[in-house]
Amino acid sequence: MFLVEKKVSQNGQRRAEIYMRPDGLFEGRIYRDDSGAKAQRPEAEFEVCGVTETLPRVETLVDEELGL
Repeated sequence: MFLVEKKVSQNGQRRAEIYMRPDGLFEGRIYRDDSGAKAQRPEAEFEVCGVTETLPRVETLVDEELGL
């Protein structure tokens, strides 16, 4: 997967990454700040907020989830 964009919510408690998948679809992932849990685990847990055919559509979904 190819990282396209990173975003952070205004309060900094959530962040998102948008990837282009090998099949050509775009995937938005939402991460929550687990107060240091990321340092304990190399792979942070995430929620998939959407898989779409176009970048603008997944950007809209991510922005809504982050409150931007």
